[in-house]
Amino acid sequence: MNTGDLTRLLAIIPKVKVNRITALEIAVSLGYSQDNQQVETRQLIEYAISQGHLIVSDNRGYWITSDKGEMGNYIQSLESRANEIQNRANKIKNEWNNKNPNNIIP
Repeated sequence: MNTGDLTRLLAIIPKVKVNRITALEIAVSLGYSQDNQQVETRQLIEYAISQGHLIVSDNRGYWITSDKGEMGNYIQSLESRANEIQNRANKIKNEWNNKNPNNIIP
């Protein structure tokens, strides 16, 4: 990531939820790949967050928030998704270990 891309991202990302922008719309605006995952766009957003920008999202897009309630909801959503992923990892590992007792995954 470079500071030019970050500056361009911050110029187009809305400051209120009602104007949120999708990853695809960001990709188009920045001239990034428009594939189904928008990998470059998501990496840039992660970089922006690591630089202290309070970018949040929901299933309809991204925006910068200064609202404590929105941030709390976003954090709760991330924690819930993280728990779901950890539960899925535990289940699949347990299934593997049950079916492969001589070749377990610790």
